[in-house]
Amino acid sequence: MLELLLLASLSAVALRRIRFPYTIGLVIVGIVLAVADKNLGFLEPMQRIRLTPEIVLYLFIPTLVFPAAVRIDLPLLKQNVYLILLLALPGLVVSTLIVGGIVGAMTPLAWSTAMLFGALISATDPVAVVALFEELKVSGRLSVVVEGESLFNDATAMVLFAGILSAINSDTQGPVLLARGAASFVWVSLGGFGVGAVAAAAYAALVRFAEDDPLIEIALSMVLAYTAFVVADHYFGVSGILAVVAAGLVARRLRSGHFESARKAQPYLRHYWSYAEFVANSFIFLFLGIGGDTFLNRMRDASLMDMRYIVYAVGAVIVARLVIVYGFAGVFNRCTGAERIDWRNQTIIFWGGGMRGALPLVMVLSLPASFAQRQLVLDMTAGVVLFTLLVAGTTVGRLLRSVRSPAR
Repeated sequence: MLELLLLASLSAVALRRIRFPYTIGLVIVGIVLAVADKNLGFLEPMQRIRLTPEIVLYLFIPTLVFPAAVRIDLPLLKQNVYLILLLALPGLVVSTLIVGGIVGAMTPLAWSTAMLFGALISATDPVAVVALFEELKVSGRLSVVVEGESLFNDATAMVLFAGILSAINSDTQGPVLLARGAASFVWVSLGGFGVGAVAAAAYAALVRFAEDDPLIEIALSMVLAYTAFVVADHYFGVSGILAVVAAGLVARRLRSGHFESARKAQPYLRHYWSYAEFVANSFIFLFLGIGGDTFLNRMRDASLMDMRYIVYAVGAVIVARLVIVYGFAGVFNRCTGAERIDWRNQTIIFWGGGMRGALPLVMVLSLPASFAQRQLVLDMTAGVVLFTLLVAGTTVGRLLRSVRSPAR
């Protein structure tokens, strides 16, 4: 782990000097490490480490989601909540249908499996999106919309993924299955928010006894983030991501009434969580690159048809993202009295906000080894993730400079 942290620090220095996105650069560094396995013997212990779905969910996700929820601009969030929810809820369902329909028609995947792939790949991953936009210093309304969508739609994707997987393995069909799915979605979503809100209330009560000690408040904030996720996901079977989001939002709201102590603790909290984000992002994106080499090695021996399936998947994701961003932004502009989302910001939301990262891989790796066509789903998922990181991730900065309207 120390070698990884040293490598991440040295990479950060080099990448920032050449003004290359840090998180995307780490993916490339990870791929280089994996390719150079035989020539760099001292890196062998580092390359033996692999991320499991449990490690990503229980160790890294709370660290990345909690500070994003705490720092998000609440007034701007309220102003744009309708657009965010349009993109994160019906937008993700529509994206699932579009991706599933295209992939089901163009690849050997069964229709149910194609829809499962559509659900897991349609979520914009907060690990990738929040990290990149923070690094590029995207501010104001655009940042809130992209971060808000990425924070909320992952819960929708995980619920939809679990529902479709359950339907594949179930004998129940028709209206009964739909009713169960709707009830499950409501329970998982509201339950996640409820767990997060209760945990935040307990945190706000406890932290009042340590208002003169910012270090204790840092410790309690870490306990809050991880407790909300673990209790929600493991014990209640509800959305851990939504629990962490709710914990961050509610805790910030409850602490806003204690201005003096909040002012004392704020710099410490900000520095701690910035460091925690740096470490978590460094490990995740390095491992994405190292894991990506396995995918690249498979592609060397893949047939032309196999490559076409991955291209179809990438194309389906782009088409779905284009439809939901421009379609729902148009609905928002016509049906609300809020300030319009112009075509420039829509373009940034479409391209930069459509990145995928660790979460789709976590979901696809959670499929049992006996799941039919698992390898094809895994290959297409890895192909889409690498495309969005290495292509969209490296060009979004140039896009921002060329089309972004003046910051508001």
